[in-house]
Amino acid sequence: MVDTVNNAQTQSQPPSPGPMPVDDPLRRPRSAPADPGAGGKPPAGMTTHTRTGSGPCCMVAFDHRGSFARSLSGAGARADCDPARRAELKLTIWQGVAGALGRVGARARPGILIDRGHRRIAAEAEAAGVAVAVALEASGQAVLRAEAPLPALREDLRSLRPGFGKVLVRRNPDEPASSMGGQLRTLRELDELVRAAGARLLVELLIVREPRRAGRRDRRPRPGEQPERRRAELPRLQRAAVEEILAAGVAPALWKLEGHADTEAAGALAGLVGSARPEASILILGAGSEIAGLRRLFSCRAGSERYRGFAVGRTIWQRPISALWQGEISRAEARQAIGDNYLAVIDAFESAARAPTAGPAAARPPAR
Repeated sequence: MVDTVNNAQTQSQPPSPGPMPVDDPLRRPRSAPADPGAGGKPPAGMTTHTRTGSGPCCMVAFDHRGSFARSLSGAGARADCDPARRAELKLTIWQGVAGALGRVGARARPGILIDRGHRRIAAEAEAAGVAVAVALEASGQAVLRAEAPLPALREDLRSLRPGFGKVLVRRNPDEPASSMGGQLRTLRELDELVRAAGARLLVELLIVREPRRAGRRDRRPRPGEQPERRRAELPRLQRAAVEEILAAGVAPALWKLEGHADTEAAGALAGLVGSARPEASILILGAGSEIAGLRRLFSCRAGSERYRGFAVGRTIWQRPISALWQGEISRAEARQAIGDNYLAVIDAFESAARAPTAGPAAARPPAR
Protein backbone atom coordinates (compact mmCIF):
# COMPACT_ATOMS: atom_id res chain seq x y z
CA MET A 1 0.00 0.00 0.00
CA VAL A 2 1.27 3.44 -0.86
CA ASP A 3 1.46 6.47 1.42
CA THR A 4 -1.66 8.21 0.13
CA VAL A 5 -1.21 11.59 1.73
CA ASN A 6 1.32 13.57 3.58
CA ASN A 7 0.35 16.24 2.55
CA ALA A 8 -16.01 25.14 -2.18
CA GLN A 9 -24.61 37.73 -6.68
CA THR A 10 -25.87 40.65 -6.23
CA GLN A 11 -24.74 44.25 -6.58
CA SER A 12 -22.86 45.65 -3.63
CA GLN A 13 -24.94 46.04 -0.48
CA PRO A 14 -24.39 48.20 2.60
CA PRO A 15 -22.37 46.72 5.46
CA SER A 16 -24.15 44.37 7.79
CA PRO A 17 -25.16 46.04 11.06
CA GLY A 18 -24.69 42.83 13.02
CA PRO A 19 -22.64 39.66 13.06
CA MET A 20 -22.43 37.43 10.04
CA PRO A 21 -25.59 35.36 9.55
CA VAL A 22 -25.20 31.76 10.58
CA ASP A 23 -27.07 30.56 7.50
CA ASP A 24 -25.42 27.53 5.87
CA PRO A 25 -23.37 28.88 2.93
CA LEU A 26 -23.63 25.51 1.16
CA ARG A 27 -27.41 25.37 1.43
CA ARG A 28 -28.97 24.77 -1.96
CA PRO A 29 -30.85 27.94 -3.05
CA ARG A 30 -33.71 25.96 -4.53
CA SER A 31 -35.60 22.84 -3.53
CA ALA A 32 -36.53 21.13 -6.81
CA PRO A 33 -35.94 17.37 -6.78
CA ALA A 34 -33.14 15.77 -8.74
CA ASP A 35 -33.78 14.97 -12.39
CA PRO A 36 -34.88 11.30 -12.32
CA GLY A 37 -33.24 10.77 -15.68
CA ALA A 38 -29.82 11.88 -14.42
CA GLY A 39 -29.12 8.79 -12.39
CA GLY A 40 -29.78 10.83 -9.27
CA LYS A 41 -29.57 8.04 -6.73
CA PRO A 42 -26.97 8.03 -3.96
CA PRO A 43 -24.44 5.18 -3.95
CA ALA A 44 -25.51 2.03 -2.14
CA GLY A 45 -25.48 2.42 1.63
CA MET A 46 -25.73 6.23 1.60
CA THR A 47 -28.75 7.88 3.17
CA THR A 48 -30.61 10.49 1.12
CA HIS A 49 -31.22 13.58 3.18
CA THR A 50 -30.58 17.29 3.49
CA ARG A 51 -27.49 17.96 5.56
CA THR A 52 -27.71 20.75 8.10
CA GLY A 53 -25.71 21.85 11.09
CA SER A 54 -23.20 24.40 12.24
CA GLY A 55 -20.00 22.56 11.32
CA PRO A 56 -17.49 23.74 8.71
CA CYS A 57 -18.18 23.63 4.99
CA CYS A 58 -15.85 20.92 3.69
CA MET A 59 -15.59 20.92 -0.09
CA VAL A 60 -13.54 18.41 -2.10
CA ALA A 61 -12.25 19.99 -5.32
CA PHE A 62 -11.69 17.79 -8.35
CA ASP A 63 -12.52 20.18 -11.17
CA HIS A 64 -8.92 19.83 -12.38
CA ARG A 65 -8.57 19.23 -16.11
CA GLY A 66 -5.10 19.54 -17.66
CA SER A 67 -3.47 19.33 -14.24
CA PHE A 68 -5.46 16.16 -13.49
CA ALA A 69 -3.61 14.22 -16.18
CA ARG A 70 -0.28 15.55 -14.92
CA SER A 71 -1.11 14.51 -11.36
CA LEU A 72 -1.47 10.85 -12.35
CA SER A 73 2.19 10.36 -13.24
CA GLY A 74 3.49 11.58 -9.89
CA ALA A 75 6.32 13.34 -11.71
CA GLY A 76 4.34 16.19 -13.23
CA ALA A 77 4.37 14.82 -16.80
CA ARG A 78 1.00 14.54 -18.52
CA ALA A 79 -0.32 10.98 -18.37
CA ASP A 80 -2.16 9.50 -21.35
CA CYS A 81 -5.62 9.64 -19.79
CA ASP A 82 -8.54 9.78 -22.24
CA PRO A 83 -11.79 11.55 -21.26
CA ALA A 84 -13.63 8.30 -20.47
CA ARG A 85 -10.88 7.11 -18.14
CA ARG A 86 -10.65 10.52 -16.50
CA ALA A 87 -14.41 10.48 -15.87
CA GLU A 88 -14.07 7.02 -14.32
CA LEU A 89 -11.32 8.19 -12.00
CA LYS A 90 -13.31 11.24 -10.97
CA LEU A 91 -16.28 9.01 -10.22
CA THR A 92 -13.95 7.06 -7.90
CA ILE A 93 -13.06 10.32 -6.11
CA TRP A 94 -16.73 11.09 -5.58
CA GLN A 95 -17.41 7.55 -4.37
CA GLY A 96 -14.57 7.89 -1.87
CA VAL A 97 -16.11 11.09 -0.52
CA ALA A 98 -19.60 9.60 -0.54
CA GLY A 99 -18.43 6.56 1.35
CA ALA A 100 -17.07 8.80 4.13
CA LEU A 101 -20.28 10.78 4.65
CA GLY A 102 -21.49 8.45 7.38
CA ARG A 103 -18.29 9.09 9.30
CA VAL A 104 -18.57 12.84 8.73
CA GLY A 105 -22.08 12.88 10.19
CA ALA A 106 -23.27 16.29 11.41
CA ARG A 107 -19.79 17.63 12.17
CA ALA A 108 -19.45 19.21 8.71
CA ARG A 109 -21.40 20.29 5.63
CA PRO A 110 -19.87 18.43 2.66
CA GLY A 111 -19.53 19.79 -0.85
CA ILE A 112 -17.80 18.96 -4.11
CA LEU A 113 -16.31 21.10 -6.88
CA ILE A 114 -16.39 19.43 -10.31
CA ASP A 115 -15.85 20.34 -13.93
CA ARG A 116 -18.53 20.18 -16.61
CA GLY A 117 -19.95 16.94 -17.90
CA HIS A 118 -20.21 14.88 -14.70
CA ARG A 119 -23.99 14.66 -14.57
CA ARG A 120 -24.06 11.39 -12.64
CA ILE A 121 -21.80 12.76 -9.91
CA ALA A 122 -23.84 15.96 -9.63
CA ALA A 123 -27.12 14.04 -9.38
CA GLU A 124 -25.82 11.58 -6.78
CA ALA A 125 -24.33 14.39 -4.73
CA GLU A 126 -27.60 16.32 -4.75
CA ALA A 127 -29.51 13.19 -3.72
CA ALA A 128 -27.07 12.77 -0.81
CA GLY A 129 -27.48 16.36 0.37
CA VAL A 130 -23.99 17.35 -0.79
CA ALA A 131 -23.52 20.82 -2.27
CA VAL A 132 -22.22 20.94 -5.84
CA ALA A 133 -20.16 23.65 -7.54
CA VAL A 134 -19.29 23.47 -11.25
CA ALA A 135 -16.26 25.18 -12.82
CA LEU A 136 -17.13 27.53 -15.69
CA GLU A 137 -13.73 28.94 -16.66
CA ALA A 138 -11.36 27.59 -19.30
CA SER A 139 -8.61 25.51 -17.73
CA GLY A 140 -4.98 26.59 -17.45
CA GLN A 141 -5.41 30.16 -18.74
CA ALA A 142 -3.52 33.12 -17.31
CA VAL A 143 -6.44 35.40 -18.23
CA LEU A 144 -10.03 34.43 -17.45
CA ARG A 145 -12.23 33.23 -20.26
CA ALA A 146 -15.35 31.08 -20.26
CA GLU A 147 -14.80 27.41 -21.02
CA ALA A 148 -17.60 27.37 -23.60
CA PRO A 149 -20.04 29.77 -25.23
CA LEU A 150 -22.47 31.19 -22.68
CA PRO A 151 -25.52 29.31 -24.07
CA ALA A 152 -23.66 26.02 -23.56
CA LEU A 153 -22.72 26.95 -20.01
CA ARG A 154 -26.31 28.00 -19.34
CA GLU A 155 -27.51 24.57 -20.46
CA ASP A 156 -24.91 22.87 -18.25
CA LEU A 157 -26.08 24.82 -15.22
CA ARG A 158 -29.68 23.85 -15.93
CA SER A 159 -28.92 20.16 -16.44
CA LEU A 160 -26.32 19.69 -13.70
CA ARG A 161 -28.33 21.92 -11.33
CA PRO A 162 -25.41 22.87 -9.07
CA GLY A 163 -25.74 25.16 -6.09
CA PHE A 164 -22.73 27.17 -7.29
CA GLY A 165 -21.07 28.20 -10.52
CA LYS A 166 -17.34 28.57 -9.85
CA VAL A 167 -15.04 30.99 -11.66
CA LEU A 168 -11.26 31.10 -11.23
CA VAL A 169 -9.55 34.49 -11.44
CA ARG A 170 -5.75 34.81 -11.53
CA ARG A 171 -4.43 38.22 -10.61
CA ASN A 172 -1.41 40.17 -9.45
CA PRO A 173 -2.65 43.62 -8.34
CA ASP A 174 0.84 45.05 -8.83
CA GLU A 175 0.11 44.90 -12.55
CA PRO A 176 -1.71 47.88 -14.13
CA ALA A 177 -5.42 47.94 -13.35
CA SER A 178 -6.15 48.05 -17.09
CA SER A 179 -4.88 44.46 -17.40
CA MET A 180 -7.80 43.33 -15.21
CA GLY A 181 -10.53 44.96 -17.30
CA GLY A 182 -11.17 42.03 -19.61
CA GLN A 183 -11.25 39.55 -16.75
CA LEU A 184 -13.77 41.65 -14.84
CA ARG A 185 -16.05 41.89 -17.87
CA THR A 186 -15.99 38.12 -18.27
CA LEU A 187 -16.55 37.67 -14.55
CA ARG A 188 -19.62 39.93 -14.65
CA GLU A 189 -21.04 37.96 -17.59
CA LEU A 190 -20.57 34.69 -15.75
CA ASP A 191 -22.03 36.14 -12.56
CA GLU A 192 -25.18 37.11 -14.46
CA LEU A 193 -25.32 33.67 -16.07
CA VAL A 194 -25.05 31.91 -12.71
CA ARG A 195 -27.74 34.03 -11.08
CA ALA A 196 -30.09 33.57 -14.03
CA ALA A 197 -29.70 29.80 -13.62
CA GLY A 198 -30.77 30.00 -9.97
CA ALA A 199 -27.31 29.20 -8.61
CA ARG A 200 -24.79 31.30 -6.68
CA LEU A 201 -21.32 32.50 -7.58
CA LEU A 202 -18.14 31.03 -6.13
CA VAL A 203 -15.01 32.99 -7.02
CA GLU A 204 -11.63 31.32 -6.63
CA LEU A 205 -8.93 33.98 -6.45
CA LEU A 206 -5.31 33.02 -7.04
CA ILE A 207 -2.59 35.61 -6.58
CA VAL A 208 -0.01 34.87 -9.25
CA ARG A 209 3.60 34.79 -8.17
CA GLU A 210 4.75 37.77 -10.21
CA PRO A 211 3.45 40.12 -12.93
CA ARG A 212 3.16 38.69 -16.45
CA ARG A 213 6.04 39.35 -18.75
CA ALA A 214 6.15 39.05 -22.50
CA GLY A 215 6.91 35.52 -23.63
CA ARG A 216 6.58 34.01 -20.18
CA ARG A 217 3.59 32.33 -18.62
CA ASP A 218 2.49 32.98 -15.06
CA ARG A 219 3.46 30.33 -12.54
CA ARG A 220 1.83 29.57 -9.25
CA PRO A 221 3.96 28.10 -6.50
CA ARG A 222 4.32 24.34 -6.69
CA PRO A 223 2.25 22.25 -4.25
CA GLY A 224 3.01 23.35 -0.71
CA GLU A 225 5.43 26.05 -1.90
CA GLN A 226 4.93 29.51 -0.42
CA PRO A 227 8.23 31.42 -0.45
CA GLU A 228 8.79 33.83 2.41
CA ARG A 229 8.48 36.96 0.29
CA ARG A 230 5.25 35.77 -1.33
CA ARG A 231 3.91 34.76 2.06
CA ALA A 232 4.49 38.27 3.38
CA GLU A 233 2.95 39.94 0.32
CA LEU A 234 -0.07 37.65 -0.05
CA PRO A 235 -2.47 39.44 2.38
CA ARG A 236 -1.90 42.84 0.72
CA LEU A 237 -2.24 41.51 -2.82
CA GLN A 238 -5.25 39.42 -1.88
CA ARG A 239 -7.10 42.40 -0.44
CA ALA A 240 -6.33 44.57 -3.46
CA ALA A 241 -7.65 41.90 -5.84
CA VAL A 242 -10.83 41.42 -3.80
CA GLU A 243 -11.37 45.20 -3.84
CA GLU A 244 -11.11 45.20 -7.64
CA ILE A 245 -13.72 42.46 -7.95
CA LEU A 246 -16.13 44.12 -5.52
CA ALA A 247 -15.67 47.52 -7.19
CA ALA A 248 -16.74 45.89 -10.47
CA GLY A 249 -20.12 45.08 -8.91
CA VAL A 250 -19.47 41.37 -8.38
CA ALA A 251 -20.16 40.19 -4.82
CA PRO A 252 -19.84 36.39 -4.67
CA ALA A 253 -21.76 34.30 -2.17
CA LEU A 254 -18.65 32.19 -1.66
CA TRP A 255 -14.95 32.91 -2.02
CA LYS A 256 -12.19 30.33 -2.39
CA LEU A 257 -8.98 31.97 -1.16
CA GLU A 258 -5.43 31.05 -0.26
CA GLY A 259 -4.81 30.78 3.45
CA HIS A 260 -1.97 32.31 5.48
CA ALA A 261 -0.98 32.84 9.09
CA ASP A 262 -1.75 36.58 9.33
CA THR A 263 -5.00 36.45 11.32
CA GLU A 264 -5.27 40.23 11.56
CA ALA A 265 -5.16 40.63 7.78
CA ALA A 266 -7.53 37.69 7.41
CA GLY A 267 -10.04 39.36 9.71
CA ALA A 268 -9.82 42.63 7.77
CA LEU A 269 -10.37 40.81 4.47
CA ALA A 270 -13.38 38.99 5.92
CA GLY A 271 -14.82 42.36 6.92
CA LEU A 272 -14.34 43.67 3.39
CA VAL A 273 -16.08 40.63 1.90
CA GLY A 274 -18.96 41.01 4.36
CA SER A 275 -19.38 44.72 3.65
CA ALA A 276 -20.39 43.86 0.09
CA ARG A 277 -22.46 40.78 0.90
CA PRO A 278 -23.25 40.17 4.58
CA GLU A 279 -23.94 36.45 4.19
CA ALA A 280 -20.80 35.77 2.10
CA SER A 281 -18.42 33.08 3.30
CA ILE A 282 -14.80 32.16 2.59
CA LEU A 283 -13.36 28.70 1.95
CA ILE A 284 -9.60 28.17 2.29
CA LEU A 285 -7.99 26.36 -0.63
CA GLY A 286 -5.35 23.71 -0.13
CA ALA A 287 -2.81 24.42 -2.92
CA GLY A 288 -1.75 20.76 -2.83
CA SER A 289 -0.23 21.16 0.63
CA GLU A 290 0.59 18.33 2.97
CA ILE A 291 -1.47 18.05 6.15
CA ALA A 292 1.08 20.01 8.21
CA GLY A 293 0.97 22.81 5.64
CA LEU A 294 -2.81 22.83 5.69
CA ARG A 295 -2.83 23.48 9.43
CA ARG A 296 -0.81 26.64 8.88
CA LEU A 297 -3.01 27.77 5.99
CA PHE A 298 -6.14 27.05 8.02
CA SER A 299 -4.86 29.15 10.93
CA CYS A 300 -6.20 32.29 9.26
CA ARG A 301 -9.70 31.15 10.25
CA ALA A 302 -8.95 32.50 13.72
CA GLY A 303 -9.26 35.99 12.19
CA SER A 304 -13.00 35.70 11.51
CA GLU A 305 -15.89 33.26 11.66
CA ARG A 306 -16.50 34.13 8.00
CA TYR A 307 -13.80 31.56 7.16
CA ARG A 308 -16.37 28.80 7.16
CA GLY A 309 -14.48 25.86 5.71
CA PHE A 310 -12.14 24.63 3.02
CA ALA A 311 -12.02 23.60 -0.63
CA VAL A 312 -9.19 21.07 -0.86
CA GLY A 313 -8.46 18.68 -3.70
CA ARG A 314 -5.10 17.06 -4.39
CA THR A 315 -4.26 16.57 -0.71
CA ILE A 316 -7.29 14.29 -0.52
CA TRP A 317 -7.27 12.37 -3.79
CA GLN A 318 -4.01 12.75 -5.75
CA ARG A 319 -1.98 9.92 -4.23
CA PRO A 320 -4.79 7.34 -4.11
CA ILE A 321 -5.88 8.13 -7.67
CA SER A 322 -2.30 8.10 -8.98
CA ALA A 323 -1.72 4.76 -7.26
CA LEU A 324 -4.95 3.39 -8.75
CA TRP A 325 -3.96 4.64 -12.19
CA GLN A 326 -0.59 2.91 -11.91
CA GLY A 327 -2.15 -0.36 -10.72
CA GLU A 328 -0.64 -0.23 -7.23
CA ILE A 329 -3.96 -0.34 -5.35
CA SER A 330 -7.51 -1.45 -6.06
CA ARG A 331 -10.47 0.83 -6.65
CA ALA A 332 -11.90 -0.10 -3.24
CA GLU A 333 -8.58 0.78 -1.57
CA ALA A 334 -8.49 4.11 -3.42
CA ARG A 335 -12.02 4.96 -2.27
CA GLN A 336 -11.14 4.08 1.33
CA ALA A 337 -7.97 6.19 1.25
CA ILE A 338 -9.82 9.17 -0.23
CA GLY A 339 -12.44 8.95 2.52
CA ASP A 340 -9.75 8.67 5.20
CA ASN A 341 -7.91 11.67 3.78
CA TYR A 342 -11.10 13.71 3.67
CA LEU A 343 -11.60 13.03 7.38
CA ALA A 344 -7.96 13.96 8.05
CA VAL A 345 -8.41 17.35 6.37
CA ILE A 346 -11.61 17.99 8.35
CA ASP A 347 -9.65 17.16 11.52
CA ALA A 348 -6.89 19.58 10.49
CA PHE A 349 -9.41 22.37 9.90
CA GLU A 350 -11.08 21.81 13.25
CA SER A 351 -7.77 21.61 15.10
CA ALA A 352 -6.68 24.92 13.56
CA ALA A 353 -9.42 26.58 15.60
CA ARG A 354 -8.40 24.82 18.82
CA ALA A 355 -4.62 25.07 18.73
CA PRO A 356 -2.31 28.14 18.83
CA THR A 357 -1.10 29.02 15.35
CA ALA A 358 2.54 28.66 16.40
CA GLY A 359 2.22 25.11 17.65
CA PRO A 360 1.44 21.84 15.91
CA ALA A 361 -2.18 20.65 16.04
CA ALA A 362 -3.12 17.06 16.52
CA ALA A 363 -4.98 15.52 13.61
CA ARG A 364 -6.03 12.13 12.34
CA PRO A 365 -2.98 10.23 11.01
CA PRO A 366 -2.79 10.30 7.21
CA ALA A 367 -4.18 7.29 5.35
CA ARG A 368 -1.65 4.77 4.14
